[in-house]
Amino acid sequence: MSGLAPIIPTRFFTALVPYMPVFYVSFGVTLVLTPLMRRLALAHGVIDEPDRGRKAHKHPIAYLGGVAIFLGWLAGILIAATIPAPGRNRMLLTGLETAPGVIAGAGIIMLFGLLDDVYKLVPRLKLFAQLFGAATLFFFTVNRHGFFIIRLDLANMLIYPLERHGWLAPLQTLDPAWYGTFAGIFSAAVVVFIVMGASNALNLLDGLDGLCGGVTGIMALGYLLLALALAAGATAVDMVSLDSTRITLSLALLGAVLGFLPFNFNPARIFMGDTGSMFLGYLCGAMMILFGDEGILRWFLAGIVIFSMPLLDTLLAIVRRKFNRQPIFSPDARHFHHFLLRRGYSVPRTVLTIYAMTGLFVILALLMVMIPTPVGIGLYLVLFAWLVIAAFNWA
Repeated sequence: MSGLAPIIPTRFFTALVPYMPVFYVSFGVTLVLTPLMRRLALAHGVIDEPDRGRKAHKHPIAYLGGVAIFLGWLAGILIAATIPAPGRNRMLLTGLETAPGVIAGAGIIMLFGLLDDVYKLVPRLKLFAQLFGAATLFFFTVNRHGFFIIRLDLANMLIYPLERHGWLAPLQTLDPAWYGTFAGIFSAAVVVFIVMGASNALNLLDGLDGLCGGVTGIMALGYLLLALALAAGATAVDMVSLDSTRITLSLALLGAVLGFLPFNFNPARIFMGDTGSMFLGYLCGAMMILFGDEGILRWFLAGIVIFSMPLLDTLLAIVRRKFNRQPIFSPDARHFHHFLLRRGYSVPRTVLTIYAMTGLFVILALLMVMIPTPVGIGLYLVLFAWLVIAAFNWA
């Protein structure tokens, strides 16, 4: 990827332009549906009441914004079914290639999030929904081409290096069929961990007006740039197919979030609720997994680095609650954005500061695919450690 810069003006836009209708549709549909969902929520009492403590808003705010985001995203994905993937038979459409597991899993996550917004589900039911969505993604998208594409790539990235250093010597005595089964189980566990972790991380991050939506928009832009970088260097037909899927997903996600954000930025008129935050987390998890399909560690790591801001907030929450002997899912007012608020930042300034930090991680992720992987990991660990220490110093 050292020759990435010269191809940006031509190949990047060549890969992007055919899919721009995905962005237009997802943005437009979400922009129109969000105020309609606000009216529906107010009419049926689906609102978030202030609690004069953990929550920053002072007046009841409508939910159901997540439904508008989901429908806008879905509209963008469906319009992609009219766009032939470059270099492919015109009957092989990007929307159809994207649809099986991603849409089904997203629908499951969105439905349970909606039930939680309306009826307040217990945490175990939400975890079940995330597990169900992750399993759907794994069996109908990750494994839809013969059950071995991402399985073996994840094994190549994370298992074989350990084997080469002799750390997995007992596995080398296994029959190849058993070893393949182990690789498949390992990959399934990785998919479940990433999807459930990402869904909960964005759910925890959703604590200020415009925070979750804006951070997701910046991450979606990062995923789009990574997808375009892969598309610019793609030569094989199968890679073109996967690039179209990544570009479609990231453009639909970006458009839907940007269509919602004007109604959610401070002062918010509508919240996305668990419907939106869990759904957006699921999509970010799916994007990380799809970048693992390359079988090249730096692309997989770059997808994770883009997600670092929600990851940082979640890790801090887990450590803090374990240290205080509190349940992991117990709410509190000590998230990263709460630290900034206590230091005197206004809500908009806090949100914009976290936007900037998210953008910094996106830039670092893009650098990681252009520089040696060990150097990129070193830069990431330094930045992540600094932010962790700063968070505890501000607490």
